[in-house]
Amino acid sequence: MNKIQKYLIGGFSLLAVFLFFYFFGNIATYILIAAVVSMIGRPIITFLTRPHIKNIRLPRWAASLITMAFFVFLIVGFLRLIIPLVGQQVSEFSTIEPASISQNLKDPYKDIDAFVRSLSIPELDDFSSKEFISEKIVNIVRFNQVSEIINDIGGTLGSILIGIFAVLFISFFFMKDSNLFDRGVMMLIPVKYEGKAENALKKIKNLISRYFIGLVFQIIGITTLVTTGLSISGVEFSLAILIGIIAGFLNLIPYVGPWIGAALGIILIIAGNLGMDFNTEMLPLLIFVLLTFTITQMVDVFLFQPLIFSNSVRAHPLEIFLVILIGSSIAGILGMLLAIPTYTVLRVIAKEFFSQFKFVRSLTKNMDKK
Repeated sequence: MNKIQKYLIGGFSLLAVFLFFYFFGNIATYILIAAVVSMIGRPIITFLTRPHIKNIRLPRWAASLITMAFFVFLIVGFLRLIIPLVGQQVSEFSTIEPASISQNLKDPYKDIDAFVRSLSIPELDDFSSKEFISEKIVNIVRFNQVSEIINDIGGTLGSILIGIFAVLFISFFFMKDSNLFDRGVMMLIPVKYEGKAENALKKIKNLISRYFIGLVFQIIGITTLVTTGLSISGVEFSLAILIGIIAGFLNLIPYVGPWIGAALGIILIIAGNLGMDFNTEMLPLLIFVLLTFTITQMVDVFLFQPLIFSNSVRAHPLEIFLVILIGSSIAGILGMLLAIPTYTVLRVIAKEFFSQFKFVRSLTKNMDKK
């Protein structure tokens, strides 16, 4: 087979992959998510398949089955925890009228207006906190639409369940045969590049595995800190744990996620405690809530994130910041979420195939550090 034929076969293979992703995007997404799930499950399978008694090993298929059962247990446990909490809060919030929130804040209106006017800003001479807050509450916190949102979620529940089943099914075979995904990728690689491609795949799997495992621990850590802090502050535990879970997952969105989580938490707490006196009860509670989110964010920035990024991605914080900005410009929030793992994959590929360039060597010099 001459070079032209090889290039034609390689080109058609890449075109086939592109068309598959284009026309069967859902299936391709399931495969990629399953690959990530299998990477997260690798440490569990490695532990289970180590020889224990007289060098007897647990079969890999059995270890994979146990790992999948563990993941299913976590998913079911999470749903059993979160669904009643959401249902309880929706039931409470659906009875709230936006006008009652504005009325409950009547006392501090004058103080807010006086403070704003004391700033002596001409544009704010006609500022009315009552009108401003009422408008924002009506436009943003539309509790009368909660039932519509729940109905929309219910309409997509079937698709979500099918997706979860597909991901778990594919993940099992990826874990049972650790080279299954690799072989699928290697079919598209020319023979002379197979060695480098195998090294790249091995490094990618190790780095991405550590990265996503780190994110799981980050979610657990943020959820625990926020829930504990809010409970100590006096927030009802069911509401505190719901806000903690929301904050934990929104924290995955770099930079803006924590602020969104804090804002949603404050809105939920205000809406759930409308009977409180603003000056003597609500204001001190909100101060403790803000303190909780501030401390949590400091722990995340100075402890969680360095551990995750330093031990997995092995990139400079400025690199991470710029990569996230680029991801945001390309695909918004989804781009921010996928920016770091995508950049990690590209760095590994660049190191294996383009290490002759000084720029590439500079970007990837820390990747082999233990």
